[in-house]
Amino acid sequence: MAIRLVAVDIDDTLITDELIIPQRVKEAIAAARARGVKIVLATGRMLSSTIPFARDLGLNEPMICYNGALIQGIDDDQPLIHHPIPLDLAREIVAIGQQEGLHVNAYIDGKMYVKELNQYTEFYSSFTKAVAHPVGDLLAFMDRPPTKLLYVSEPEVAEKWRLTLKNRYEGKLEVFRSKPQYVEFTALGVSKGAALGELAELYGLQQSAVMAIGDSFNDIPMLEYAGIGVAVANAPEIVRSKADYVTLSNEEGGVAEAINRFVLG
Repeated sequence: MAIRLVAVDIDDTLITDELIIPQRVKEAIAAARARGVKIVLATGRMLSSTIPFARDLGLNEPMICYNGALIQGIDDDQPLIHHPIPLDLAREIVAIGQQEGLHVNAYIDGKMYVKELNQYTEFYSSFTKAVAHPVGDLLAFMDRPPTKLLYVSEPEVAEKWRLTLKNRYEGKLEVFRSKPQYVEFTALGVSKGAALGELAELYGLQQSAVMAIGDSFNDIPMLEYAGIGVAVANAPEIVRSKADYVTLSNEEGGVAEAINRFVLG
């Protein structure tokens, strides 16, 4: 079956290390859309950090944000699909983070809240351009379910807490890494793959009509869901091993090469 929907990760996939979309990628995406193919951004980023890339590409399709916890259109006031973290579990994750001196981002109602501004907020915002709102005691502030929670720390510390909390919250929460410095938390069952399946169902598309392109561990579920799963060459070996095809790197316009090969070719 011809590809009718392409889901594309943003960081280290769509954009270069300089955080821009290569011209050849823009041209390939425009050509695919001219043929009626839907292009969907699928990212761990919050909605407000995703919209600028969608606008740069001229997209109007819904976006998969927060690693699949939210699907929302660029001009929509309300989400198509939203799977927030249950408040009791979210409070536990924030409490652990604060007790252990870890930096915590809480994403609530489209905004990012933190205890304080520090080197970790600066590091995170340098990639995402997200605005951090300091509130002091984050646990006391959080009175409604967040869409996502995130620890930001040194890579070895992040991996320690990913392993510890993935085991502790097995069957209760999704715990994963998208970058070496991050430990991310979403509601149970949330992933880019699950969200891509929900979106394909809304469009009436079978898996065989879907292609996904990504680079990181949180992209594996959508690479496995899609009829054609594509990893960029800069992805870790385990991610590349889960893909049906390995394209060029993000720096070389791998998204364009994959679209030209499987959609336009």
